[in-house]
Amino acid sequence: MSNRGSRNRSAFTLIELLVVIAIIAILIGLLLPAVQKVREAAARMKCSSNMRQVAIALHSYHDANGAFPMGQYNNFYSNDAPFIRGCWVIPILPYMEQQNLYQYYAASNSANGWALLSTKKDTLVPPLVCPSDPGSPKTVTHDTNTTTAGITEMQGLHTNMVVCAGSTGYGNGLLTNGMFYVKSKTKMTDITDGTSNTLMISEILVVPDTGTNDLRGRYANSWYGNSWFSTIYPPNNTTPDQVGYQGISTPKAPSTQNSGNPFLLARSNHTNGVNAAMADASVRFFSNSINALAWNYLGTKSTGEVIPNF
Repeated sequence: MSNRGSRNRSAFTLIELLVVIAIIAILIGLLLPAVQKVREAAARMKCSSNMRQVAIALHSYHDANGAFPMGQYNNFYSNDAPFIRGCWVIPILPYMEQQNLYQYYAASNSANGWALLSTKKDTLVPPLVCPSDPGSPKTVTHDTNTTTAGITEMQGLHTNMVVCAGSTGYGNGLLTNGMFYVKSKTKMTDITDGTSNTLMISEILVVPDTGTNDLRGRYANSWYGNSWFSTIYPPNNTTPDQVGYQGISTPKAPSTQNSGNPFLLARSNHTNGVNAAMADASVRFFSNSINALAWNYLGTKSTGEVIPNF
């Protein structure tokens, strides 16, 4: 006598299989945005932590020297010591556990000393990098120039972290209304607008090199303004960065050449905004939709504006 209850169940029908596949596809579609959000939240937190380290390094330099480092040691083609064509990044390297790299720059300090970066092309300084930027870390990049030995020059690390030059274009870079400019030596006591109301650091997106260099973020052999930003427009504004020398325009980091009055805007790949550190070393997230006047006023250190709510 046969046992009807012991019969094996037949395999899935085609319709059942398609239904299962459709359900799996829907679940993946629902999970993917959540995973991406978690990943970006982690990257934004890491970027914030990196920026905090840079802010602390700037404060440590101030404590040791009585003022923040110069925004830039020279304007355009001049070669002024102690760091020829160097910016604020180099003097704070010892405060970011980069004493050896600092000594390297100090030892190779000459008009073309930066060309020696060919031996340091892949040197990464982690706090200067934002993990949300797909173009960063940008380390192995070639200049269009060659050395006297006929070697293609390397540009070295391009940093996502930039310091605030103020609320306008840079002009000749010698005096802006922010904390950093050519030969600036800003002290805490100079920030009369309040350290919690004055921007010190934000971020930019770096651009891969093609046939033309993009110097935004380059801190060795820096042209003035490569490592600064302005609050003239809110974060991630569609207005192109006004680059003083060589740039590549991309959808998220548009640029146009303007040697007379350059400026860079704060930009990031974070969702709807940028990280920024205030002069008191606190780090905050600022939305792209921040009141434009409030963002503009946050860029100045001693002009006495009443900042709208933001």
